Amino acid sequence: MMRDLFKKYAASVSEPIQSSAVIRVIGDRSAGKTAFMASLARWPNADPKSPVQTVTPVGEAGEELVSKAQNLLEQGLQLEPTPLDANAADVKDYTLRITLKGQFSWKNPKVTIGSQLVNLNISCKDYAGEFFSDLLQRSGNPMLQDYIEDCLQATGIMFLLDGNSRRKDFEYATALDKFLTAIDRTDINVGARKIALVLTKCEQSELWVNRHKPDFLAEACFPQVCKKLQAWQQDAGRVNYFTASAFGMLGHKYPEPNVNLLGRGRNGVAAVIKDPKCWRPFGLVAPIYWLCTGDRHRELD
Repeated sequence: MMRDLFKKYAASVSEPIQSSAVIRVIGDRSAGKTAFMASLARWPNADPKSPVQTVTPVGEAGEELVSKAQNLLEQGLQLEPTPLDANAADVKDYTLRITLKGQFSWKNPKVTIGSQLVNLNISCKDYAGEFFSDLLQRSGNPMLQDYIEDCLQATGIMFLLDGNSRRKDFEYATALDKFLTAIDRTDINVGARKIALVLTKCEQSELWVNRHKPDFLAEACFPQVCKKLQAWQQDAGRVNYFTASAFGMLGHKYPEPNVNLLGRGRNGVAAVIKDPKCWRPFGLVAPIYWLCTGDRHRELD
């Protein structure tokens, strides 16, 4: 009997803890949604001290993300805009497995075995930027309704905003309000849904200096958006704030953005990788961990 118990215990130790989430990524054209996903799939020049052990793409769509990272981003090129498909079912569904190292793995006090790995299994659709702008201009469009119904299948929403596009705060807040109203009207999971607001392109100096204060930064850059999310949170779900960069920084003592800036305007910044050999994103896994588990992970933040 003791031998059977030991075998059962050993099996539980060796098998990674699994946590999964179905995620939809929304945001304006300039938010860098596909660059975020491609950088996550590629996971270049991983920091040995990072809680993340591996990021593994699953299936053709996941491999396509890695291909985009290698053949475009690593060559200093921009990604093509994601097309607005005829219906949400045609949007590529990227599947990734993110494995966290055992010593960092879990914030759940019920789990006592600190050496176990954790697999975050995510299925993620990256919507075209037009989806978000159409909320403002074409709210009666049947195709738009199809996308909103698809969002209802998700356990979490990643709302990406270029942190440098603060002049569009009112527009984003208006579109977000329409989106939240639409999903709340038909959502049977009221109170269970999670929205992660992720400020992207935080390698830019004015964002970089406050990257460890995502709540403060979100409120400072997008007060109207935050107001909408806070009101929604009171009745319908949970909200959390994150900062991230798909391209990262160069140097340690005097860090600088690892980007060649192509342009800066009301929509935010457009940039490509400056030194692919030093490409190391930051902040990409933290919102996914929260969407999967409901907990913040200090080392990932």
